[in-house]
Amino acid sequence: MNKYKFFLSLVMGLSITPLTSASEKSIELKRGCIKNYPLVRDEIDPELLNIYRQICDRKNKKNIELKNDLSIQAAQRFQAIGKNLKALQWVEELRKQNVQRRELTDVAFLAGIGISQSNLQYMRNNEMRYLNAENTYPAAKKLSDHIQISLPEPDTSNAKVVTASTVRLKQRLKSSTLSNRTVGKANSVSHPQSVNLQSRVIKTSARDTTAAKKLQSNNSITSGSSPFASFNKN
Repeated sequence: MNKYKFFLSLVMGLSITPLTSASEKSIELKRGCIKNYPLVRDEIDPELLNIYRQICDRKNKKNIELKNDLSIQAAQRFQAIGKNLKALQWVEELRKQNVQRRELTDVAFLAGIGISQSNLQYMRNNEMRYLNAENTYPAAKKLSDHIQISLPEPDTSNAKVVTASTVRLKQRLKSSTLSNRTVGKANSVSHPQSVNLQSRVIKTSARDTTAAKKLQSNNSITSGSSPFASFNKN
């Protein structure tokens, strides 16, 4: 059983290999295409070769707009795979043909940065030196200043959401405070029946206090008389 599985996987592998080779060979460009576009010579990137195949296709020969789009894609692909000099050559060729696109400016900018980075790394790692104060550092400083000026504006969408939620929270707190004040005022105003009952209690207490004072006064008078008064009567 194991031998059967082994031979089956081997046969499937052998059958897939020719298909893969055939798909890779199908991207091969014609000599005339390579002669007209020498930048693609010795390139093996499948996506890049596929773009060039469409550029060289006779069906697209008269479609200038499509050829320009494909040429821009070729420049972008050169830059993406690190072939920055070829990308800049494509940009220069298209600009000679009066093709002005934002994509070309981006390709030229990114390719220039890539070239600068690779040379700076070579300077630091292989030549063991720094930028000099005469020309290389001022140029790098100037580029850095321009990049700082051209930075995109910060995304304030989250800040707007936070501000809106903060405003809503403040409104809720304000309404809650007003409701608490209203309840406090309502509690501070007594009910009319309770007011009458309270006044009655106060009046009753006043009468009781007056009667107690009178009784105390009579007792003091009685206790202040002479202890021999009863004998004097006799």
